[in-house]
Amino acid sequence: MENLLIARWIPIHRKNGIHELIAPWQISDPDIISINSPRPDFDGAIIQFLIGLLQTTMTPKDEEEWGKNLEQAPSGEALKHSFTRVSHAFEVKGDNPQFMQDLEPLDVKSANKISGLLIEAPGGNTIKENKDHFVKRSQIESMCPACAITALLTLQTNAPSGGQGHRTSLRGGGPLTTLVVNDSNNSGLSDNLWTNLWLNVLDKSREHIITGDWSSSEESAIFPWMGKTKTSEKTTGIEVFPEDVHPDQMYWSMPRRIRILWDETTIGNCDICNEYSEELVSHYETKNYGVNYSGQWQHPLSPHSVNKEGEILPRHAQPDGMTYRHWLGLVKNVDTLFPAKVVARYQRVIANFSQKNKEQLRIRAFGYDMDNMKARCWYETTFPLYELVDNNGVDISLYIGILTTTATDVASMVRSCIKEAWFRRPGDARGDTSFLQYAFFQYTEKPFYHSVEKLIKNTDDSEKQILNDWHQILRQSAYALFDYWSDNGDFAQSDPKRIAKAHTELKKLLHSKKLLEALQVAKRKKKEMA
Repeated sequence: MENLLIARWIPIHRKNGIHELIAPWQISDPDIISINSPRPDFDGAIIQFLIGLLQTTMTPKDEEEWGKNLEQAPSGEALKHSFTRVSHAFEVKGDNPQFMQDLEPLDVKSANKISGLLIEAPGGNTIKENKDHFVKRSQIESMCPACAITALLTLQTNAPSGGQGHRTSLRGGGPLTTLVVNDSNNSGLSDNLWTNLWLNVLDKSREHIITGDWSSSEESAIFPWMGKTKTSEKTTGIEVFPEDVHPDQMYWSMPRRIRILWDETTIGNCDICNEYSEELVSHYETKNYGVNYSGQWQHPLSPHSVNKEGEILPRHAQPDGMTYRHWLGLVKNVDTLFPAKVVARYQRVIANFSQKNKEQLRIRAFGYDMDNMKARCWYETTFPLYELVDNNGVDISLYIGILTTTATDVASMVRSCIKEAWFRRPGDARGDTSFLQYAFFQYTEKPFYHSVEKLIKNTDDSEKQILNDWHQILRQSAYALFDYWSDNGDFAQSDPKRIAKAHTELKKLLHSKKLLEALQVAKRKKKEMA
């Protein structure tokens, strides 16, 4: 593989079930359904690679041109022609600048194993101290060129803290990405890869909302590997701010200084994809103090928040997973949270297009939950994407906030009472029981979105009735999950009296003044408390 815009290296899945490799210019083929790499984080990185490529080379001049390309994808030849002008920036090896790798050789004493490009790989100290209990060393010894480049792309896109001077990604370690995607079960749009990519390309009229210097003309202002790395040593280095580079560099950021050792190859099967290759690579060189992205970047594919100091920061996946309690802040500005630019654009522009053509879209959210340098989990899910506008003076966001806040409170109540049913001294009990709250959100997900749809459609049900119904849903769900989990604890420690007491406590909490006031529900008589 010599050039990423010419070679067939992207693994895809076709409608007929066939899996194969394609070149980027083939992505408009209507029979291609999705990316199909060996790893979900690879899928996410490749999708962002392709969106960035389209945004960099084919930015539509206005909404009309954007809509035409959504309804009728450009031909492969048209894409190939558009990509040609930047193809020299996508060389993989050789004497020319190499994709997402340092322009100049790195002066280092030793090379790293290729497995170090994987975010979940144990670090040097972890191996030295023999603490690689869950992700073992020596599982990945060599990679084919396609997997090695994808691993590099994934690392540069999601780079976590990596020790002194090893910089995080432009969006911080393990950023949360939210994309607009087609709802294949309820849409008039073509159900293919092109649709899901193009839905996340912004037109020129949106340029003013993107951070960066649009006047930057140097190639390295977009593709940092095309020039000498702007290093960030403590005394002699610099920081890179949005005003220093072209906005498109957000798609091609390069925080880590890396060079893959392409001259040291072997023959065999890749430890990632298991495909035979005559160019397996096993080592790379790296050096600290790469590009240090500072300032308030606003990546178009990530939701953001505003901290107490007024700084705009990209959001990240958290240990409690991604459930509907996070949904509102991913689709609309709420307090200090606001959605990704591509999602916010839906509320202003795509909504009209969708109403006219009866399309339903969704949000695809994914990202690593990072604990400093440690990858705890990869999260990925989809959420409905509705147009959230006030209905006849009704603040829909306010009522959705009530639904999610009260669900969060009840989920905590259920967890607490189940622990009281399980343990004689629940406060001293060890172990992670957060799965109980996650189970509650899963159990109530469908009725939550059903309630949201009622608010949006302005049905005959009043907002008060919707909240009353939601309280009933919360109660029924809480009792059902409590009964299930209290009966599935440690039978050796089971205590019927303790379970009954915990159930009584749960009932009180579900009818507490705080919860009822939050739901604006009139307090029920005791005989109605079930």
